[in-house]
Amino acid sequence: AMREWQWRGRGARLVVTLAALASLILGYYAGQYWQRRSLSDLSAIVYPDGQRIDAIDELTALAGADEAWRLFLVADTRAPSCAALLRHFAKVFNRLAAWPDIQANLRLSVLAYDEPDEAAVAAFTAGVSWAEVVSADPQQLAQLSRELGIAPSGTDWCGEHQRTGALVSPARRRWALLPYEPAPAMARNLQRIIAFVE
Repeated sequence: AMREWQWRGRGARLVVTLAALASLILGYYAGQYWQRRSLSDLSAIVYPDGQRIDAIDELTALAGADEAWRLFLVADTRAPSCAALLRHFAKVFNRLAAWPDIQANLRLSVLAYDEPDEAAVAAFTAGVSWAEVVSADPQQLAQLSRELGIAPSGTDWCGEHQRTGALVSPARRRWALLPYEPAPAMARNLQRIIAFVE
């Protein structure tokens, strides 16, 4: 009777162990599936494997920069609409406080076609730590913005058709194009895409 009881105890432990392992494996794959599926309902255009962007390395402003995620925009720092767009992104970055790791590791990179000097850059960013202005030869900026899929069309800087951002990982891969939306939606899109990639 004792041996039968021991066997039952071992059998029960084995069943519990197998059930725990099965639920872990099932949970992992269900989580992976949900995470991938959840990107399909975003308003952003997401590139499943990312696309290598080589022109970034040619711009010295970013070559030795810290390894952060970057959301690229095209702009003219003198345009009032671009100053307004920067204020909108301040709200987006504030919303990212719910995900502090992502907030700390994301920069807004403004490709400034007006070639601003240091004083103009300082006036435009007002000293915020999450925004950087890339001032370079307009031809270099044009090449990069074409690769990113956000090349300007005309001179309606930061207008309705020039507010889309390109999200690029520290590995210099473009993962998404993000349309202009209310700050909560943009922050949620950024969080979901970065969490998916990482």
